[in-house]
Amino acid sequence: MDAEQLHHRIRSLERERRRAFEDAQREADALFAQYQLSQLLASGGTVSELGTAVLLELLRLADAAGAALYLQREGDARLIQIAVAGSPPAHAGPERFAPRLDDIAAARAWIAGIPAGRVIALSEADPCMLLAVWPPAGAALDDDGLRVALLARHELAVAFAGARLREALAQERHELGAIVDGATDLILQVDAEDLVVRLNPAGQRQLGISATGAMGRICGEVLGCEVAGGHRIAECPLAEVRVSGVPIAYHETAVRGAGGQPIRVAGSYAATPSGAGAGAGATAILRDISATKALEDLREGFVATVSHELRTPLALIRGYAESLQHLDLDPEQQRLFVQRIDEATGRLSALVDQVLDITHLQADPLILERTYATFPSLVARLQGELDVAGRTDQLVLDLPPALPMLDVDVGRVGQVLSNLVGNAHKYAPESPVVIGASIDDGWLAVTVDDEGIGVPEAERGLVTEPFHRAWNVRESRIPGTGLGLFICRRLVEAHGGRLEILDRPDERTGTRVRFTLPLALSQERGGG
Repeated sequence: MDAEQLHHRIRSLERERRRAFEDAQREADALFAQYQLSQLLASGGTVSELGTAVLLELLRLADAAGAALYLQREGDARLIQIAVAGSPPAHAGPERFAPRLDDIAAARAWIAGIPAGRVIALSEADPCMLLAVWPPAGAALDDDGLRVALLARHELAVAFAGARLREALAQERHELGAIVDGATDLILQVDAEDLVVRLNPAGQRQLGISATGAMGRICGEVLGCEVAGGHRIAECPLAEVRVSGVPIAYHETAVRGAGGQPIRVAGSYAATPSGAGAGAGATAILRDISATKALEDLREGFVATVSHELRTPLALIRGYAESLQHLDLDPEQQRLFVQRIDEATGRLSALVDQVLDITHLQADPLILERTYATFPSLVARLQGELDVAGRTDQLVLDLPPALPMLDVDVGRVGQVLSNLVGNAHKYAPESPVVIGASIDDGWLAVTVDDEGIGVPEAERGLVTEPFHRAWNVRESRIPGTGLGLFICRRLVEAHGGRLEILDRPDERTGTRVRFTLPLALSQERGGG
């Protein structure tokens, strides 16, 4: 082999060595690029964050000018651009950089219009993922760099699908948290040891305990079901569903309120799945039904009271009517029986009027027909009503001269006075009833005093509620519905005033009812 052949052979070997080295370098670069991509994919993050990181790496690998990543939403054929990097294609203005595309065909048509641009389908399944990439003007993309993306497209698709799933889970968690935190029902979760792991804000308010103070404590201590008269700890519905896995749709019990008072609640209970190796927890959703129970008790009391009050006069009317029909009575007896029938029908009429008043008074706001009037004129109307019944002599007036004008509904205030004086006559039939009045901080304060059996101090706040009668009245067997004082209170409050039950100031037995009425043209008033 002469020298020229030897030199030619050496140059050939050097070219092969350089080519082998360059191929090895490219393979090493590709492996490193794949490693870089795998690191990016393993880093997690949102779809947008992950997409931007991948695109920046792709720009470096493929010597690209720009790139864009498109994804489909579930059930939507359109492609949404979720990440862009680099500069827009040379042939398009900035407004055309990574446009929203109607479908895959539109995406391919858009990238086909970019000189030397490429589109890589990371996934053409529904929902699809497309990667668009384009070179600088007058240049070409590095195929080796693109090959890395093509080799890793399955991993890219999996990573993006995982990122989308994480985003969806985070969104659902956020929405669920907002629902739980915004709920008005008490929501409590326990773990496999019946220790509280979550208590929503409504529960914190109702129980008077912070979430921090409840965490890690036995649920029976936090809810106080046993001490509130609900259920024993051994019969806890949370423990039952946690062990059995069978949900409880409705269960009534009681929990301890913020002030230590029992709160009646209706709850639904369900087991909460836990992680591998951990026992199931449970969730309780408890709704305060105290108001509902109070309404039910009120309805039952209304039915019982009205039924009782109706039974007596109806029995009297029937008895007297049958006597008039079947007995040979003299005129005096007939007149007496007719009078008794008239009295019984009067009781029935009064009861019906009170029930209708209750219905009307529940209207909010109560409509008043206000006018200017003097208090003595209102009392004079009452005296005219009492004169018909022959009870005027029992009414005593203690009114100062020259009382100012009132701004009131004359009929409604007359109803208050009539009810209060009628109550006094019922419970103190032989005693005088004294009506007084005075000016108190811009209001007219009216008092009605009697010398009857009085109202026990412990029940004075209750007798102005519907259907409640004091225990001493119930024991006296004096008939009544427990509606009169409630009607009076509501009518006074509709005028902005206040009604209260007090002791008589002269220390005599009996009751003083005090209420306030607005003066005409008053500029400022106190609390009444």
